[in-house]
Amino acid sequence: MGIKDLLKFMKPYVEPIHINKYANKRVGVDAYSWLHKGAYSCSMELCMNMDGDKKFQYINYCMHRINLLRHHNITPVLVFDGGNIPCKSLTEQQRHSKRKSSRELAMAKLKEGDINAATEMFQRAVSITPSMAHQLIQILKSENIEFVVAPYEADAQLAYLSSLDADKGGIAAVISEDSDLLAYGCSSVIFKMDKYGNGEEIIIDKVFSSTGRLPSFVHFTEELFTGMCVLAGCDFLSSVPGIGIGKAHALVSKYRNLDRVLSVLKYDKGDQMPKDYFVSFKEALAVFQHARIYDAESKKLKHLTPVRETLLHYSAEELDFLGPELSSSQASAIAEGELDPCTMKWFNAVPSCNNQLKKPITVNNPSKWLSSTEPPSQILKQEEGCFTIVSSHKTGTKKITLMEKSKPMFNLEQLSDLKQLTTSSKVSSKVERKRSSMVPNNNPFKKQKTTVTNECAIDVIQVDDSETAPGSQMPKSVVEKKSVTSGKKVESNKNTILNFFSRCSS
Repeated sequence: MGIKDLLKFMKPYVEPIHINKYANKRVGVDAYSWLHKGAYSCSMELCMNMDGDKKFQYINYCMHRINLLRHHNITPVLVFDGGNIPCKSLTEQQRHSKRKSSRELAMAKLKEGDINAATEMFQRAVSITPSMAHQLIQILKSENIEFVVAPYEADAQLAYLSSLDADKGGIAAVISEDSDLLAYGCSSVIFKMDKYGNGEEIIIDKVFSSTGRLPSFVHFTEELFTGMCVLAGCDFLSSVPGIGIGKAHALVSKYRNLDRVLSVLKYDKGDQMPKDYFVSFKEALAVFQHARIYDAESKKLKHLTPVRETLLHYSAEELDFLGPELSSSQASAIAEGELDPCTMKWFNAVPSCNNQLKKPITVNNPSKWLSSTEPPSQILKQEEGCFTIVSSHKTGTKKITLMEKSKPMFNLEQLSDLKQLTTSSKVSSKVERKRSSMVPNNNPFKKQKTTVTNECAIDVIQVDDSETAPGSQMPKSVVEKKSVTSGKKVESNKNTILNFFSRCSS
């Protein structure tokens, strides 16, 4: 989310640019910001865990942007988020709760037939998971595109790369939608870059040196600027009631000392200021200055900047708010996209040369990924026994109802095949399912070949277990209808989504 209203407040310092300004240079990319944008076009498929190639549109989106940079002779360096640091746990819980509520609203709108409203809610509900990032990373590896998975916040990792020279792996600018990059001290940040390469840029040195623009930052240092951002409210600490970005800027401009600002706030706000606000403020400020990042040269974690003297007396565990320490082997495996930074589990089989990493190290307050969807196997298991299959032949009609989960008449693979048939827009007598060309061969969602040998029409009824029709053992249902004929294309009278959520006539 970033610093509330910061970009709007900094509008006088925003300059329109085209990305070709950084030709022949290295530019960092906040990868999750691209993944989020790419997921909007397939949010329903991701939230409902649907099958089909459209589910991977987020990969196409990211690769289009990457190819745009390469077209202008820019070397892209993608940086992915890692695990959540402890002081951000409350923010993550709130975001998860909002995503869950949005998903429930989306499902309700779908049942009502309001596709537009449902799509908007699904876009709010979609969650970017490490497994989605892993899918993109496989493409990056095959294309020899530079990337790194940060141990914690990608923003801190990008700020670290911004501080390095180009010959040591440094970057000249960062592409993101997150205003946190300014609080971390990135020298140049490009926001709102479109598919043509047009964007808006803020260069922090120009902000501090400009004398003819308001608001003025002439007497600001990087620490005062970051302190202003924390006062206004960030992911690590909510603001004091009545303190927004404008008031925070006025206080810092007037007193030019953060301790003095906190004292004034305590006097003015009294009981409105939380009792632990002073400590929380210092810790949030320290995260922006000293967060743990990955150093590719030493293959270890280090601090964004050396820890200041006031934190030297902290024990290793007390410094976990900067990101818990990780072993060198774990840090490297995460950075290379082999180890899930949230669950500390391997994405693929553990190689023999890394046997020492088979048992993950437990850290204090480990973050648990909060996903809005369930694995395909779990969803199919829940739906098992909740399908009615009506097979219409020339010689008659046969209806089979699966009601008992303990005695399924079809296995999970067959049910998955039926679900594929109902969401396909074109089915021939021999249906060969192919994954998207952008998805790597080790894609866990890879589909198997399925052959339809009989000419038939199939109605599949998916039900919501939470509702049951009065006087009937069969729950209320939502219906999808698809006609399948050998070698012929059959058009549905309604669009696919409405078919999925409305009962068809028998």
